[in-house]
Amino acid sequence: MARIFLLIVGGIVIFIIVALLVIAAFKDELAYLSMTPGDPFDAAAVPPAPDYAQPSAWAARPETRDAADQIPAASRARNNQADAEVDVFFIAPTTYYNRKSWNGAIDDADARERMDEFVLKYQASAFNGAGRIYAPLYRQATLGAFFPKNREDGDKALEVAYEDVRRAFRHYMDTDNKGRPFILAAHSQGSRHLVNLLRDEIDGTPLAQRMIAAYAVGFALPTDLFTRVYKTIQPCAAPTQTGCVVSWNSFSAQDSDPSSLFDNIGFQFDGAYESNTGKTLLCVNPLRWTQTGDVAPANENLGAIPTTDGAMSKPEAGVTGARCRDGVLYISPPQENGFSGLVLPGGNYHIYDYNLFYMNIRRNAEERTRAYLAAAS
Repeated sequence: MARIFLLIVGGIVIFIIVALLVIAAFKDELAYLSMTPGDPFDAAAVPPAPDYAQPSAWAARPETRDAADQIPAASRARNNQADAEVDVFFIAPTTYYNRKSWNGAIDDADARERMDEFVLKYQASAFNGAGRIYAPLYRQATLGAFFPKNREDGDKALEVAYEDVRRAFRHYMDTDNKGRPFILAAHSQGSRHLVNLLRDEIDGTPLAQRMIAAYAVGFALPTDLFTRVYKTIQPCAAPTQTGCVVSWNSFSAQDSDPSSLFDNIGFQFDGAYESNTGKTLLCVNPLRWTQTGDVAPANENLGAIPTTDGAMSKPEAGVTGARCRDGVLYISPPQENGFSGLVLPGGNYHIYDYNLFYMNIRRNAEERTRAYLAAAS
């Protein structure tokens, strides 16, 4: 009887080991299958377009109570939206993970929960000390749209998403902005749309003179965007420079693999897709706001915000240092809780791009705003 029991247990152990080996060998394919819709993109199946004249089409607005109003506990941070002289147009990252369709409806319950509990709370709120926050809901492309083998369908889904963002920005400019200076900010998919918004609506127009800065975080921006696409907009090279673009992608300094930033991401140049392979990426260190490759030690980190349930917790200073090298922001892996549960394969701290540098981002947005207003006056 004991022998039979041991044989059964041994069989289960062998099965588990084999299963783990299969998962390890085919993890990329399994991820692809779990995130890719089963049918090709179909324009007729896309959810209805948002009406940006309706409050329900916005995740955050300055006159409403929303998660972008939050401030860190036990800090001197203030939500200054009621008195701010400038605006913030924030473009959210992907919160729609479902494979049932290439684009998500703006009232998708799961996507909206992630928007409120993570994106507005830990990302958009970083700007409420500098300006009034406008964050549109849009028909996001699902995660599967970013797999290289899904480029044809994915690009169609991303175009739907971008056109929503562009319409939302035009509505905001026509009805809400009233000539005020503004900050553009985004993360991940939102930063991809921000790159296009800069090209189509800002660069070479009078709006470029009112743009304080664009924080295009968590998406790999090749530096040739600033020579081949944008006529006037340049990368940021100093903490109080205005009219420029900030970007970084966070990876562990220990045993990381940032190759996906180069091989799996690209942009359209003159109507043809070019991957980032072999290109130089923009990296602005969010501890020093320069592109130099020197190490900013952890004591320059004013406060990271760990992910927690409920209200935002207090900032934790000195959680990590950072260094730009070869277009990638390398960080010392945080030892504290709240910064490890969502680390992606390859040592990719993408989810925490804002959390890790929250108080530095907050201060920099306020400093750039003051610099812009001082120069304008």
